[in-house]
Amino acid sequence: MTLAKKILLAGAAVVMSLTMSAQQTITRAEYIEMYAPLAVEQQTLYGIPASITLAQGLLESANGNSRLAREANNHFGIKCGASWDGKSIRHDDDALQECFRAYSSPEESYIDHSLILSERKWYRPLFDLDPMDYKAWAHGLKKAGYATNPRYADLLIKIIEDNNLHRFDTALIADWKPTEERVEESSQHNQEVATEDIAEPTEEPAKPRKINIDTHKVALHSVGGYALYAEGGRRFIVVGEGEELATLAKVVGVSERRLRKINHLPANHTTAEGERIFLE
Repeated sequence: MTLAKKILLAGAAVVMSLTMSAQQTITRAEYIEMYAPLAVEQQTLYGIPASITLAQGLLESANGNSRLAREANNHFGIKCGASWDGKSIRHDDDALQECFRAYSSPEESYIDHSLILSERKWYRPLFDLDPMDYKAWAHGLKKAGYATNPRYADLLIKIIEDNNLHRFDTALIADWKPTEERVEESSQHNQEVATEDIAEPTEEPAKPRKINIDTHKVALHSVGGYALYAEGGRRFIVVGEGEELATLAKVVGVSERRLRKINHLPANHTTAEGERIFLE
């Protein structure tokens, strides 16, 4: 081997070593600065405290330096599960070579974390907790079985308090209410609507015809017609003047909550004329 080749190989080894070292030098402060905006965005969309999301990300990914975070963008230690059909990576955890989800970006990992907490039934009690009470959320996650470490809640709380992560929770929706109150208000609202319908008997209203989202045809409803468009394989409708998301949800047969998730809309979002609402 020539001297030039030896020097070249030695240089490549140094670069590789420096690169691997650089990958392992993300500090806790740097991680918070990088991913706090993502955590705040998720709390706005799903109501999960940003402090909890950040603390879990820091703990599960070793400040972004773990193999799962570096090679699979998996910041929350989320395993594949029976429903996962995306990319994966094998990693030793509770057992050898377990299947973990692999994402194309950290943002996908954060979104998937929010979807798992908001859609799986065993995490539902979390959303009856005060979103500003990070301690209750930490203990709730442990109780729901998010992690096997018996000190999981205490570890999250320590990370939050040591790094003042609670400061990011101030952006949470101010009108949060427990499930009981939300259900009661919804029931009262339905009764009021029913009373109004009875109090003003006019001609029999036309029943709304739901859009069949499995076709690309236009379906009409009682107050006008919606054309069904497609972009990148995803179908959407265009909002008219003064229309509410709750009304649109009933017409298209997709829950209002699901529409907000699909379109990344905060709970206090008001639709505007001409706005596109994706259905999938």
